[in-house]
Amino acid sequence: MKLYFKTLYISSVVIFCLLFGFIGIAKAYENIRLVGFGEYRSAIEIEDGKLKIFDMEIVLD
Repeated sequence: MKLYFKTLYISSVVIFCLLFGFIGIAKAYENIRLVGFGEYRSAIEIEDGKLKIFDMEIVLD
């Protein structure tokens, strides 16, 4: 049981760090677009059958 809780703790810390790291990168991207180009653009958008993550576009069919 001790090994289970240690593994759970380490896994939750890693997931927490990755999640908040991605959120921080997304907020920085939005502010860079606003300051540098004068446009508000969300880091993740779905519109017109396209998934836009940062500057990448993935066509959804």
